[in-house]
This record gives sequence, structure tokens and C-alpha cells, in this order.
Amino acid sequence: MYLLFFDTKIWGTVSDWVMVCVTTVTAFYLYRTLKSQKEVQQIQYELFKIESIRFKESIKPIFKYSASERQFSSDNGKKKMLTIEVTNETDSIALEISRIVESNEQTTQLFTVTGLSDRKDHLAKGDPPMLFHFAVDPEDRVSGWVIFAINYKDVAGTKYKQRVICICDNYGIELNPFLPEQIES
Repeated sequence: MYLLFFDTKIWGTVSDWVMVCVTTVTAFYLYRTLKSQKEVQQIQYELFKIESIRFKESIKPIFKYSASERQFSSDNGKKKMLTIEVTNETDSIALEISRIVESNEQTTQLFTVTGLSDRKDHLAKGDPPMLFHFAVDPEDRVSGWVIFAINYKDVAGTKYKQRVICICDNYGIELNPFLPEQIES
């Protein structure tokens, strides 16, 4: 009976059992290694996303909007031409800036020729401002709200749209730009 319990034909030899133990330990550590590699890859992916966002933000142009000091009136003196000056505050150049802005029913964009600067479609830091002209009737409350959007691209080709709300009334001019939003092509 003692010999039947340790029969090598049934249970195998000691070397067979050592091989099973070594294979089990190897499989356990291999599993832990693969799990660790998966965690490292996940962390690297998150770092890549952060760096990608950081890069996009570093090349994104940021515009500053201001009302021009020069204001023109119509013949009857009721309607005025509001001129918005747009400058770039960052070292990143803005490309393909739309000269015709998106607007709504109460916003009327005017086009006046002031020189060759009207034809350029890019804006870098230190450049003369781009001028956008709008018709405003200070007596009409609806006309005093100028709402428009400018489309442009950065050097990487990412397209942006920035909306601006301008309130122009008897009390003065207030400009409220939205944050630029990325638009998908």
C-alpha cells in the first residue's frame, strides 16, 4: 500500500512537481509584471493627454478686444459706426482670421476701406490691430447689442471660434468676449 501511494506512474517524480511549482510561480510573477506594465501605460497615456493640452494652449492665440476711440456718425447723427480693434496678446500667430464675422439679425457689419491692413488675415503680437466696423443706433436698445464671432486658426491648424458681446449705449461701451472654443473641421 505504501508503494501504491507514491507510485511514479500515478503521481510523477519529484522533478515533475518541481517543474509544476516553478511554472506556477513564473505565471504569478508574469501576471504581476503585465499588470504593472498596464498601469504604467495608463499613466503615460494620461501624461500624453496633459502634455497635448499644454502644447495646444501654448500655441493658441488670445485676442484682446477694445472699442476704437474714433467713432463716426451718419448724416442725421442718429446712427454711429462702432469700430472694434482686435489685437493678439500672445506670441502665437493667428492665421486665417475671418474678415466677415458671424452675426445675428440686430448686428450689422460695415465694411470701410482703410488701407492694405483690411486684406490681411493673420495677426501676430505687435501687429497693428484688425478693425471690425458695426452700425449702432444708441437710441435703439436692440441695435446697441452687437453680437459677433470671429473664426481663426493657430499654427498647428486647430480652428477656433470666439464670440463677443458688445453693449453700446448712452453709458458707454462694454465688451465681453467669450473663451475661444475649438471647432472640429
